[in-house]
Amino acid sequence: MKTDDLIDALAVGLEPTRPARLSIALLAAAGVAAVAAVLLLLGLRPDLVDAMQAPTPWLKGAYTAALALTAIWLTARLGRPGVDPRPAIIALGAVVAAALSWGAIEMIMTPPGERLADWLGRTWTICGRNILIVSAVAAPFVFLSARRLAPTRPSLAGSALGMATGGIAATVYGLLHCPEASAAFVATWYTLGVAAAGAIGAVIGRVALRW
Repeated sequence: MKTDDLIDALAVGLEPTRPARLSIALLAAAGVAAVAAVLLLLGLRPDLVDAMQAPTPWLKGAYTAALALTAIWLTARLGRPGVDPRPAIIALGAVVAAALSWGAIEMIMTPPGERLADWLGRTWTICGRNILIVSAVAAPFVFLSARRLAPTRPSLAGSALGMATGGIAATVYGLLHCPEASAAFVATWYTLGVAAAGAIGAVIGRVALRW
């Protein structure tokens, strides 16, 4: 049998396979785990019902959820060899840039004597730590959600998964526990908390995502 005939015979009946995706069920489980972590380890803010009637918690949640979604998109692109991750990287950078711009505009419009208090809030020393605590509970589900992917850059993929975890944790933390309301606070301390989760994820990914 000629080589071409053999190739044609082997190719009979083959159909294109769907690209590997992150597990939606496990990502949802990560969200549930983050809620449980806030409830059991940090507690609900006492004014939760009243706070939810204001736009601030939802604006915080929109930002951190956008971080999580773009990081998940980046993970998916990194998990498919040959796929360009730059569109997702640009989108992630644009989300952060929008938040930083929002925070900067708020600071400019705030009276000079109140800017430091607006930026630091009351919980700047523990915000990043709390996001990492919640992230630690959600992280196993997020990393398991990517087990079907085949990243060729495991550290970068791990960083993206870490930021996705941090974004999920920050969303739940911001809605259910954190009382901070200023855009400058969220743009700085929430972003740093998610970035720290990404840095830890890069270390984990170097080992956990190798293939």
